Order: sequence, then C-alpha cells, then structure tokens
Amino acid sequence: MNVVLLLLVATLSVCVSVCHAEDTTVVGGLSPTKFATEEVQDLVDMVRDDIISQLPLGYDQERALPEFTARLYRVQVVAGTNFFVKVETGPLRFIHARIHVDLTGDAHVVAVQVGKTMGDPLEYF
Repeated sequence: MNVVLLLLVATLSVCVSVCHAEDTTVVGGLSPTKFATEEVQDLVDMVRDDIISQLPLGYDQERALPEFTARLYRVQVVAGTNFFVKVETGPLRFIHARIHVDLTGDAHVVAVQVGKTMGDPLEYF
C-alpha cells in the first residue's frame, strides 16, 4: 500500500513539473520568445494597415512592403493579451509591433518600433 501511494505521489509530481515547464507565462509578465505561428501571422495580417499607419514617414508608406511576415513573438497576459511580434518587412528588415487583443477579441496596434534586426530581443515597449 505504501509503495503504491509513493509511486502515485511521484507520478503526480512529475506530471505537475512537466505541465508547469510547458507554460511559463506569468500573468503580467512576458512569455518566452517563440516562433510565430499561423495564428500570430493571421493577427498581424488583420492589423497590417494599422501597423503600416504607425510607421514613420519614409518607411515604405508610399509603396507596398515586399514582405510582412511574423517571425517571433511573446505574449503578456493583462486585461486581454499583448502580443509583441517581430515582423520581417523585407530582406533583413524587421520591426517590432505590440498588438493588444482585448477580452472581446478586438485587436489594435499599440506601438511599433522600426530599425530592428533579427537578433534584437522582443522586450516590453
């Protein structure tokens, strides 16, 4: 009986550890950086015009951007979710966009940073 109970407790401990390791997002904190998913790309596509409207003059506002591909992202759980997304806008040209999705599912662009590289970390801005 004691051996069975010990095995059960050990198994539950391993399960809890594995589950916790997979989702390290803390409410209010930023998640680890992840490769962009199809859902993140869909979000970027949905607010693309808003992102472009926040780009400074001279940053391809007068012509179509050759590329607009989400590469990396992080999330922050707030009253809704903030998505911090690294977007490739051309060969070796990147921007960072912060997109807020509220509790009703509406998305809007909060801020955009230009002049980023693939190596620049996604941090709160």
